[in-house]
Amino acid sequence: MPPRHVAILGGGLTGLSSAFHISRRFPNTQITLLEKQNRLGGWVMSERVEVRVPSETGSSVRTARVLLESGPRTLRPGGQAVLELVNLLNLAPSLLTVPRTAPAALNRFLHLPGSPGLLRIPMSFASLLTSPLAPTLVRAVFKDAFSRGTSPPRAAEEEDESTDAFLTRHFGGTFARTFGSALIHGIYAADARDLSIRAAFPQMLEYEQAGGGSVIRGMIATALARRKDTGEVKEGTYELGGVEGLMQGMSVYSFKEGTGELVDALERDLEGKESVRVLKGDGAVSLGKGESGDGFEIRTASGTTLTPSHLVSSLPLPALNALLHSSSSRALPALPHLTANPTSSVTVVNIVFPGPPTSLHPPGFGYLVPRPASDYADGNALGILGTVFDSCALPTQDPADAPITKVTVMLGGPYYTRGRFAPPPVDGDGSLSSEYVRRLLDELSRHLGKQLPAPLLVRVRTHEACIPTPTPGHVARIAEMRRVVRESWGEAAEVIGAGVDGVSVPACVEAGRTVGRNW
Repeated sequence: MPPRHVAILGGGLTGLSSAFHISRRFPNTQITLLEKQNRLGGWVMSERVEVRVPSETGSSVRTARVLLESGPRTLRPGGQAVLELVNLLNLAPSLLTVPRTAPAALNRFLHLPGSPGLLRIPMSFASLLTSPLAPTLVRAVFKDAFSRGTSPPRAAEEEDESTDAFLTRHFGGTFARTFGSALIHGIYAADARDLSIRAAFPQMLEYEQAGGGSVIRGMIATALARRKDTGEVKEGTYELGGVEGLMQGMSVYSFKEGTGELVDALERDLEGKESVRVLKGDGAVSLGKGESGDGFEIRTASGTTLTPSHLVSSLPLPALNALLHSSSSRALPALPHLTANPTSSVTVVNIVFPGPPTSLHPPGFGYLVPRPASDYADGNALGILGTVFDSCALPTQDPADAPITKVTVMLGGPYYTRGRFAPPPVDGDGSLSSEYVRRLLDELSRHLGKQLPAPLLVRVRTHEACIPTPTPGHVARIAEMRRVVRESWGEAAEVIGAGVDGVSVPACVEAGRTVGRNW
């Protein structure tokens, strides 16, 4: 029997995906989506701003509308749940794709703390031969590939360790700090020494098992097994239409108006359905069992009372924990591990410079900054995690006739939690102080090896506690939490979201797609 009324807490991508898919599965079920902010989409934030751009000769000035992203900006074609939304929401005409042969796909860089300039990460054997990073990479590969196995095969989900410990054990400490910490900065804005390998990179454990303790041997064995597998290919369950074909040979993709287009399309779809109600600026303040002991009772900030038969929470786990502890006498039983994981806060600085990208930085996607040898307390002037070369990463997103270079700098994460750094001071109008801008430009100039010109625009946002860090043991803790939900809250409730299922856009959309399958 279909649910009578589903309440969804949280209007980020997970909540939006939940509402969209539940409404398709149960078109006559009442759905109420609650979001305490006045906007939907969570950390997805895309906006166009007007920038006054001088001509290359400086003789005239024109206004260009430039797209700024302060959240996720590009998506990988492997996330089929997102491609399905592109198809179902008719977003294919807005797609912007970047082929694997583009400079943004081929060129990615590192900036080593304490050293000037950028180092290109080798993407081929030929580039490896001349790379300053070759000694670290070659030693790492040989250490793992020719080892007799650094640990016994794992079976129990309770067996876990940090990503840094795993990489150090297989490839050595220098590799783990140089490449591993940089990768984690780019994905989680976290310290690799805190991040669970089982939660973040389960395929690495599969390679380790397949290779008898060696990741490299496991990767080779897995690739060979795939080549030999000539069995019948099973059709997927995703409704991809022709979108999957558009992704052939592509590295990443986005949309003409940024990832915010995905949020806007989901919101339009939901608001066009009579069975769906979207309440913005009115989050839940109380959550408990219904008066009769059946279903749930939710009170919102505006005083509205809802009595849904089914419940989906896509709230950040600490926010759900606070809600449970502030609820009435009929409050739902507390859940374990909701505050077990830390979170990272990230400052995002969008900068628009005059002149084409070729005059300011090498062609490529951008660069990451590894953990300093002196740890997060020092060795990095402003706590920079990395910089995206937006104008090269998605060159067709801004007006082609505007001679500008757009970059995005990410700061914070473990520098805020472990180091002596704090989010940058912001003036009353929401802009960075001139002194901080000067320091930031000086640091970027040192990274890029050239003096940067005065920017046309600088925009800053600090996202507090925006990315959860699943620490070792996360997978087992989440399994226990879900068991308690089933036993104490009932089969009509589910807890999902970035702190449960994964922080990427595809993971959030997939969680919403599969929620409530047992209803």
